[in-house]
Amino acid sequence: MHVFQPVDPIDVDEGPFSFSGKKFLITAGDGDKVNTVATSNGGVGQLSGRRVVFIVLRGRRYTRELIDASGEFSLSFLNHTEFRGAIKYLEAVSGRNEDKIGGARLTVNYDEGIPFIDEADNVITARVLYRQELDKDCCKDNDMVDQFYQGDDYYIMYVGEIKKIMIR
Repeated sequence: MHVFQPVDPIDVDEGPFSFSGKKFLITAGDGDKVNTVATSNGGVGQLSGRRVVFIVLRGRRYTRELIDASGEFSLSFLNHTEFRGAIKYLEAVSGRNEDKIGGARLTVNYDEGIPFIDEADNVITARVLYRQELDKDCCKDNDMVDQFYQGDDYYIMYVGEIKKIMIR
């Protein structure tokens, strides 16, 4: 018989078991405009034999509108020490009102038409497979409802099939 040792998720910080809460950037464009948002809501896995990422955004986010328009998005992972100020800036301003990528002194690049942040160490591009507004009545943790469901601005989850992974 094999013996398993319990491990606190906080102590595991590599591969698909990274629970660090570090921010990454979700970037999307509609052909004319590009926007990005910093978040820690998402993950990597498999669904119906496909390698996927899932992300969760508030309905009011401009980047969410661009994902809906294009059906594609990227995840960009920046060095948190080097780009700490840029990440904080991206969290503080809206791309609906200004060029927040330029304001953060970051550069947009494209792979097969999907925008991503060129300064990233790792990038994942994805095509939307599934989109669903998260229903608070389906949430089994009341603390999550209080914390994450503000007014009518619910989270929307996207599952995207990974098109490409790029590593520097």
